[in-house]
Amino acid sequence: MRAVIVGAGITGLLVARRLQQAGFEVVVHEASDRIGGQIHTIEFEGHPVDVGAEAMHLGAPAVKKLVAELGLSDRIVPANDGGSLLLTHQGLRPLPAGVGPTGPTKIWPVVRSGIMTLPGMARAGLEPLLARLRKSPEDQSVGSFIRGRFGNEVVDLFVDPLLGNLHSGDVDKLSLHSTAPQLIGRATEGTSLLPKPTRPTRATLFRRPPKTPGPNLFSSLPTGLHEFVDAVAEGLDVRLNSPVTAVEATDGRWVVQTAQGPEQADALVLACPAGAAAKLLEPVAPNASRELAQTATASVATLVLTYDRSQPNQLLDEANGLLLPSTSGRLVKALTNLSRKWPQVADPERHIVRVSVGRAGQQRLATLTDERLVDIVAGELHDIAGLPERPTSSRVVRWQEALPQLEVGHAARLRSVRKVLEELPPIALAGGPYDGLGIGSTVKSAEARAAELITRLTPASQNDPEEKP
Repeated sequence: MRAVIVGAGITGLLVARRLQQAGFEVVVHEASDRIGGQIHTIEFEGHPVDVGAEAMHLGAPAVKKLVAELGLSDRIVPANDGGSLLLTHQGLRPLPAGVGPTGPTKIWPVVRSGIMTLPGMARAGLEPLLARLRKSPEDQSVGSFIRGRFGNEVVDLFVDPLLGNLHSGDVDKLSLHSTAPQLIGRATEGTSLLPKPTRPTRATLFRRPPKTPGPNLFSSLPTGLHEFVDAVAEGLDVRLNSPVTAVEATDGRWVVQTAQGPEQADALVLACPAGAAAKLLEPVAPNASRELAQTATASVATLVLTYDRSQPNQLLDEANGLLLPSTSGRLVKALTNLSRKWPQVADPERHIVRVSVGRAGQQRLATLTDERLVDIVAGELHDIAGLPERPTSSRVVRWQEALPQLEVGHAARLRSVRKVLEELPPIALAGGPYDGLGIGSTVKSAEARAAELITRLTPASQNDPEEKP
């Protein structure tokens, strides 16, 4: 059996690895000059800096298992503990404990933070009651769901700068089912997002808290996340600068047109952006192509900046990051204090920070040169957090139409597309544009799609011992 993979991001590489382990002959075609997709490590001021995905979350079982399989467990570098600052109408405030991308999981830290108004807190406190009244199995936007539970302030103050920034999108358009699938059960059953209050017992009253917290599950590697990508790619036939220009279904197999000529394949995996997949599928599955072409994208950029350590600064000295709401009116949406957060980027002479800019529907980024972009971002950071007016050095990495917007209805469209593709020779769509952003989601997607192809193409006699002669 032979398989062709289109795209050498982490998803395509992992699908290729799994198929090769199952005995397939596999080739991976990548249009660009490097592997890794949105995992990209550069060297900056003598340190490894990830300018795409920044961390792996080892709380995701599939990621933790893969890291162990690759022999990287002993090389894991946990992020240093530290909170983030949030830009509010009151200025910079620490992000309250227990607040995540889909809102608070603890009420009292939010109350004590003073970020919310009294009416906003009162409204948020009704969530356990309203949860029972707002059951819905249907897809809806994350913003709509959380507003219905906690009210507008929780969405605008917390969910927008957290989840919205992660996706560079509008939380009132992003799909609950596709971007926060862990909440589907809560939405369907009408259960609260807050933990149930528990009555203290003698054991809990007198139990001592642990002296030290567990390791931070957000992790990297000593020379950056490219180590992870390289380990997955080891032993694979990956062809760079090799775009796939067309595919054709013939006699139950695929003919794949590449720069080196046509190739035959028993299975085809499209681990590429939805727009690219739509173009390839247009001649063979026009309905599926039209559905995929509806996937909107956001163009973003990562700026890496350095500042001298000689001047004290609250953000650079005390926090791991900074988050801004989409209503701030600024280009900056988030900052990560790399030299404080990551041991491998620690530098005794300078602060190294990573700044994210760009959102869905925002056209301004495309009109700015790199030099002008650095000037504007540096000015915004000076106004917001008192950073020096000019960084001592800078680097800009742009990601054109890189972040798919998984908006309401995405999951239903994807089911429709995959149903149509069942009529073709074995084919799979894998990765972030289909199954969710982040390393955890893409690894899970790769594992699932590879398993489906192996099951479909492996004779039943190899899976059922009773049928073997």
